[in-house]
Amino acid sequence: MHPREVVADVMPRWAVARFVADGSDRVSFVEDMQLPYSAARSAGGEPANLDYVAIQHDYRQLHARLQAEGFFACDYSEYAREGARYVGLFVAALTLVLYGPASAWTYAAAGLCTALLWQQLSFFAHDLGHNELTGRRDIDLVLGICVADVLGGLSVGWWKKNHNTHHIVTNDIDNDPDIQHMPFFAVSTRFFESRFSTYYGRIMQFDAAARLFVSLQDKLYYLVMCFARFNLYVLSWTYLLRSDFAPYRALEIVCVGVFLAWFSYLVSYIPTWPLRVLYVLTANAASAILHIQITLSHFAMSTESPDPEHECFCARQVRTTMDVICPRWFDWFHGGLQFQIEHHLFPRLPRHKLVRVQPMVKDLCRRHGMEFKEFSFIDGNVYTIRWLGHVASRVKT
Repeated sequence: MHPREVVADVMPRWAVARFVADGSDRVSFVEDMQLPYSAARSAGGEPANLDYVAIQHDYRQLHARLQAEGFFACDYSEYAREGARYVGLFVAALTLVLYGPASAWTYAAAGLCTALLWQQLSFFAHDLGHNELTGRRDIDLVLGICVADVLGGLSVGWWKKNHNTHHIVTNDIDNDPDIQHMPFFAVSTRFFESRFSTYYGRIMQFDAAARLFVSLQDKLYYLVMCFARFNLYVLSWTYLLRSDFAPYRALEIVCVGVFLAWFSYLVSYIPTWPLRVLYVLTANAASAILHIQITLSHFAMSTESPDPEHECFCARQVRTTMDVICPRWFDWFHGGLQFQIEHHLFPRLPRHKLVRVQPMVKDLCRRHGMEFKEFSFIDGNVYTIRWLGHVASRVKT
């Protein structure tokens, strides 16, 4: 079933974003909601020796503790440094384009500054999309539109629809759009079966093109990521023009139009077409780092449940997600994505507090025998590429 039908039939629209209670929500946890997605599949073999009832009980106890201790309250001072970084990158890009010498190096550097700005703003828009800033959906959503649509050209409405689904059915082959990237990637051999996507409402054909790309996916991974942002522009406009549920459609179209206006005006200051193309391609291709960070957390993780009938939300999120180890001084570069397990367990927890929650989550995993998977950024890339290579090797020529 398509997510729009879930929203229409099961609960008030947008309530799917409210699957962790914050005191004001009527819907509390995913397990309390009868979501008519396609059923999860079994991984086969013996069921995991985990006490899902006890895991979910302790998870809810931890959630209640975090609420009681004020973890869900945003510390706005943290965004002072973030804001200074955004302004610095924006000014650097503008200065290079408007006042720098007319050379390829100048516009390549400006493109890199723009890409880094978009990466950092994506982290902020992600916070707003999860209502982490004010805790008020409409305010955070409009702020997110002003950030992502105006400065990045991407639709926050499309992102929320996609991302909320991802959080509810993480790494489910039939339901999670974040791992449905045919014909370019298949994170499981199950995609060879030309499965039906409940999100896109169509069959993900494993045709000749898919066979070719998937057989080379470990080798093409970084190249494809260089073009991933262009796909997001297409998805954003498709959502804004064709979706039957876009609550802020008019506002978003205006805001994306503002982006096109200011970005085109900026590019017009570059003296020649080859240099303009260089700047635009560099800005969008260098954004690959964000897409690598996003896919790193899930591409190589489990896509099938050892016990789909009984597996609880907490165990599912731990099974399908990995953390990235990095020094504290480098946290800004990952923007909270390095704490993906914690974020998936507590989606509304402000990202600057995830580091404090990680030891609690590790303790929860240790007590219940759940594997807490974490890698350095380099090792995580190696792990992901090896997994993609493993799936690619299963393609029959």
